[in-house]
Amino acid sequence: MKNYVIWLGLLVLAPGISSAQKLRLGYFGETITHYGLKGAYEVPLAGSVSSRNAAKRLLYGSLGIAGYRHPQNHVGMILSPEIGFRRIGKRGALFEFAIAPSYFRYFLEGRTFEATSDGDFERVRFAGGNAFLPTVSIGVGHDLSVRKKVPLAWYVRLNVMQQRPYNTSNLVRFALEAGTLIPLKKR
Repeated sequence: MKNYVIWLGLLVLAPGISSAQKLRLGYFGETITHYGLKGAYEVPLAGSVSSRNAAKRLLYGSLGIAGYRHPQNHVGMILSPEIGFRRIGKRGALFEFAIAPSYFRYFLEGRTFEATSDGDFERVRFAGGNAFLPTVSIGVGHDLSVRKKVPLAWYVRLNVMQQRPYNTSNLVRFALEAGTLIPLKKR
Protein backbone atom coordinates (compact mmCIF):
# COMPACT_ATOMS: atom_id res chain seq x y z
CA MET A 1 0.00 0.00 0.00
CA LYS A 2 2.92 2.34 0.70
CA ASN A 3 4.05 2.03 -2.93
CA TYR A 4 0.63 3.25 -4.15
CA VAL A 5 0.81 6.32 -1.92
CA ILE A 6 4.34 7.17 -3.06
CA TRP A 7 3.47 6.58 -6.74
CA LEU A 8 0.32 8.74 -6.54
CA GLY A 9 2.21 11.52 -4.74
CA LEU A 10 4.87 11.59 -7.45
CA LEU A 11 2.21 11.53 -10.14
CA VAL A 12 0.40 14.57 -8.76
CA LEU A 13 3.54 16.52 -7.89
CA ALA A 14 5.54 15.64 -11.03
CA PRO A 15 7.49 18.71 -12.19
CA GLY A 16 7.25 20.18 -15.67
CA ILE A 17 3.85 18.77 -16.59
CA SER A 18 1.51 21.11 -14.75
CA SER A 19 0.30 22.91 -17.88
CA ALA A 20 -2.10 20.23 -19.12
CA GLN A 21 -3.74 18.97 -15.95
CA LYS A 22 -7.45 18.25 -16.23
CA LEU A 23 -10.43 17.77 -14.00
CA ARG A 24 -12.84 14.97 -14.94
CA LEU A 25 -16.41 15.38 -13.68
CA GLY A 26 -19.43 13.33 -14.60
CA TYR A 27 -22.21 10.86 -14.04
CA PHE A 28 -21.19 7.39 -12.84
CA GLY A 29 -23.84 4.70 -13.08
CA GLU A 30 -22.89 1.26 -11.78
CA THR A 31 -24.91 -1.16 -13.95
CA ILE A 32 -26.31 2.08 -15.40
CA THR A 33 -29.33 2.20 -13.04
CA HIS A 34 -27.38 2.65 -9.79
CA TYR A 35 -26.80 6.39 -10.04
CA GLY A 36 -23.79 8.33 -8.83
CA LEU A 37 -21.00 10.81 -9.57
CA LYS A 38 -17.30 10.64 -10.37
CA GLY A 39 -14.51 13.17 -10.13
CA ALA A 40 -10.85 12.76 -11.04
CA TYR A 41 -7.67 14.81 -11.20
CA GLU A 42 -5.64 14.02 -14.31
CA VAL A 43 -1.95 14.62 -15.04
CA PRO A 44 -0.20 14.00 -18.39
CA LEU A 45 2.75 11.61 -18.29
CA ALA A 46 3.82 11.70 -21.95
CA GLY A 47 2.45 13.07 -25.19
CA SER A 48 3.09 13.35 -28.90
CA VAL A 49 1.56 14.77 -32.07
CA SER A 50 1.50 12.70 -35.24
CA SER A 51 3.24 14.37 -38.18
CA ARG A 52 1.08 12.33 -40.57
CA ASN A 53 -2.41 13.40 -39.45
CA ALA A 54 -1.92 15.90 -36.56
CA ALA A 55 -3.53 13.51 -34.05
CA LYS A 56 -2.54 14.05 -30.42
CA ARG A 57 -1.62 11.06 -28.28
CA LEU A 58 -1.45 11.31 -24.52
CA LEU A 59 -0.47 8.92 -21.76
CA TYR A 60 -1.99 10.16 -18.50
CA GLY A 61 -2.36 9.23 -14.86
CA SER A 62 -5.27 10.21 -12.68
CA LEU A 63 -6.69 9.77 -9.23
CA GLY A 64 -10.46 9.53 -9.12
CA ILE A 65 -13.25 8.91 -6.68
CA ALA A 66 -16.71 7.69 -7.59
CA GLY A 67 -19.76 7.20 -5.48
CA TYR A 68 -23.06 5.55 -6.34
CA ARG A 69 -26.22 4.32 -4.66
CA HIS A 70 -27.81 0.92 -5.12
CA PRO A 71 -31.25 1.69 -3.62
CA GLN A 72 -32.29 -0.45 -0.64
CA ASN A 73 -28.95 -2.28 -0.75
CA HIS A 74 -25.76 -0.24 -0.40
CA VAL A 75 -23.81 2.93 -1.16
CA GLY A 76 -20.52 2.29 -2.94
CA MET A 77 -17.33 4.37 -2.99
CA ILE A 78 -14.52 3.64 -5.45
CA LEU A 79 -11.02 5.10 -5.22
CA SER A 80 -9.23 4.58 -8.52
CA PRO A 81 -5.65 5.46 -9.45
CA GLU A 82 -5.66 5.15 -13.23
CA ILE A 83 -3.24 4.95 -16.15
CA GLY A 84 -4.74 5.77 -19.52
CA PHE A 85 -4.10 6.47 -23.17
CA ARG A 86 -6.05 9.14 -25.07
CA ARG A 87 -6.01 9.96 -28.78
CA ILE A 88 -7.53 13.18 -30.10
CA GLY A 89 -7.96 13.35 -33.87
CA LYS A 90 -7.39 16.44 -36.01
CA ARG A 91 -11.13 17.25 -35.88
CA GLY A 92 -11.46 16.64 -32.15
CA ALA A 93 -12.71 13.03 -32.00
CA LEU A 94 -11.53 11.49 -28.74
CA PHE A 95 -10.78 7.84 -27.97
CA GLU A 96 -9.41 6.59 -24.65
CA PHE A 97 -8.45 3.36 -22.92
CA ALA A 98 -7.51 3.05 -19.24
CA ILE A 99 -6.79 0.54 -16.48
CA ALA A 100 -7.17 1.08 -12.74
CA PRO A 101 -6.39 -1.11 -9.70
CA SER A 102 -9.28 0.35 -7.70
CA TYR A 103 -10.30 0.10 -4.05
CA PHE A 104 -14.01 -0.44 -3.37
CA ARG A 105 -15.79 0.28 -0.09
CA TYR A 106 -19.51 -0.27 0.32
CA PHE A 107 -21.84 0.68 3.15
CA LEU A 108 -25.04 -1.28 3.66
CA GLU A 109 -28.24 0.76 3.65
CA GLY A 110 -30.63 0.41 6.55
CA ARG A 111 -29.88 -0.53 10.13
CA THR A 112 -27.52 -3.44 10.69
CA PHE A 113 -27.28 -5.35 13.96
CA GLU A 114 -24.85 -7.87 15.41
CA ALA A 115 -25.49 -10.41 18.18
CA THR A 116 -23.52 -9.81 21.38
CA SER A 117 -22.13 -12.50 23.70
CA ASP A 118 -25.00 -12.00 26.19
CA GLY A 119 -27.71 -12.64 23.56
CA ASP A 120 -28.63 -9.01 22.83
CA PHE A 121 -28.27 -7.15 19.58
CA GLU A 122 -25.98 -4.19 19.06
CA ARG A 123 -26.23 -1.76 16.16
CA VAL A 124 -23.28 -1.77 13.73
CA ARG A 125 -22.68 1.67 12.22
CA PHE A 126 -21.12 1.93 8.76
CA ALA A 127 -21.57 -1.81 8.16
CA GLY A 128 -20.25 -2.97 4.82
CA GLY A 129 -17.09 -4.30 3.31
CA ASN A 130 -13.93 -3.66 1.31
CA ALA A 131 -12.82 -5.14 -2.00
CA PHE A 132 -10.21 -4.93 -4.72
CA LEU A 133 -11.85 -3.71 -7.95
CA PRO A 134 -9.54 -3.94 -11.00
CA THR A 135 -11.09 -1.88 -13.80
CA VAL A 136 -10.70 -1.58 -17.57
CA SER A 137 -12.29 1.42 -19.31
CA ILE A 138 -12.89 2.32 -22.94
CA GLY A 139 -14.36 5.65 -24.01
CA VAL A 140 -15.18 8.03 -26.84
CA GLY A 141 -15.94 11.72 -26.95
CA HIS A 142 -15.08 15.04 -28.52
CA ASP A 143 -12.57 17.76 -27.65
CA LEU A 144 -14.27 21.09 -28.33
CA SER A 145 -11.00 23.03 -28.13
CA VAL A 146 -9.78 21.58 -31.45
CA ARG A 147 -12.26 23.27 -33.84
CA LYS A 148 -14.46 25.55 -31.72
CA LYS A 149 -11.76 26.87 -29.34
CA VAL A 150 -13.92 25.97 -26.33
CA PRO A 151 -11.61 24.66 -23.55
CA LEU A 152 -13.74 21.61 -22.79
CA ALA A 153 -14.18 18.00 -23.87
CA TRP A 154 -17.04 15.58 -23.33
CA TYR A 155 -16.76 11.81 -23.05
CA VAL A 156 -18.76 8.61 -22.58
CA ARG A 157 -17.04 5.61 -21.07
CA LEU A 158 -17.78 1.97 -20.33
CA ASN A 159 -16.06 0.56 -17.23
CA VAL A 160 -15.74 -3.19 -16.70
CA MET A 161 -14.82 -4.01 -13.09
CA GLN A 162 -14.27 -7.23 -11.17
CA GLN A 163 -15.03 -7.10 -7.45
CA ARG A 164 -12.72 -9.40 -5.45
CA PRO A 165 -13.91 -10.84 -3.10
CA TYR A 166 -17.65 -11.08 -3.55
CA ASN A 167 -19.06 -13.65 -1.13
CA THR A 168 -16.79 -16.65 -1.81
CA SER A 169 -15.99 -15.72 -5.42
CA ASN A 170 -15.88 -12.53 -7.50
CA LEU A 171 -18.41 -10.38 -9.34
CA VAL A 172 -18.11 -8.59 -12.69
CA ARG A 173 -19.65 -5.12 -12.55
CA PHE A 174 -20.30 -2.65 -15.36
CA ALA A 175 -20.52 1.12 -15.10
CA LEU A 176 -21.39 3.86 -17.55
CA GLU A 177 -19.57 7.13 -17.15
CA ALA A 178 -20.43 10.35 -19.00
CA GLY A 179 -19.04 13.79 -18.32
CA THR A 180 -16.62 16.55 -19.13
CA LEU A 181 -12.85 17.08 -19.12
CA ILE A 182 -12.01 20.55 -17.89
CA PRO A 183 -8.44 21.85 -18.33
CA LEU A 184 -6.98 23.49 -15.24
CA LYS A 185 -5.22 26.81 -15.74
CA LYS A 186 -1.57 27.39 -14.93
CA ARG A 187 -0.87 28.97 -11.58
